[in-house]
Amino acid sequence: MVGSPKRTSGTASGTATAAAPAVVEGRQARRRRATEERLLDAALSVFLERGYDGTTTGEIARAADVAAGTFYLHFRDKRAAYDQLCVRAAHELLAQWRAALKAGRPMAESVVLALRITADYWRADVARARLLLEGGPSLGSVGHLRLVQDIAAVLAASASGGKPSRAVERQAHACALLGLGMSIELGRLIVAQPDSAQEVDDLLRLVRGMLPAA
Repeated sequence: MVGSPKRTSGTASGTATAAAPAVVEGRQARRRRATEERLLDAALSVFLERGYDGTTTGEIARAADVAAGTFYLHFRDKRAAYDQLCVRAAHELLAQWRAALKAGRPMAESVVLALRITADYWRADVARARLLLEGGPSLGSVGHLRLVQDIAAVLAASASGGKPSRAVERQAHACALLGLGMSIELGRLIVAQPDSAQEVDDLLRLVRGMLPAA
């Protein structure tokens, strides 16, 4: 990200003049990201209040305090906004998981750690969990495959110190598929039974027993 722009005189050198567009582009990018985040926050709020089917793009724009046309500069339709909310949640979870991982940790332990972090995330906002897991359209096969690849890459790098073998990569993909499926089931369990700490612990023990020790 570019820092605050510096004023230059009209006789500034060619180098200074050439650098100016990059500063403007950086500022525009920050504004665009800020507007998109505001639209996503508004979309989440309106989806939670009215449900996915009952929400319109105009309502999202009003909740974000932007013009109706501004919505379409960022998202094709409300489905695109909903999909991006799912992606944002996935990125938040991946960031929390990466921060908690330790290099060389057995893959099975890393998967269980990810599931526990995911369970805490769903439990922190059950209404959001219900919306993202059951209240709107499916993320789709492409989105799921990308998420599996992201999870597998983290697992393989953590287990191997950053240089995974093909065997480790294959194991990581298998664990990622299992982990993603179980994270969705954990969320559905928490939505159905918000006070389900014991059931979550039992499920995590079951998953740990299914995974290889190394």
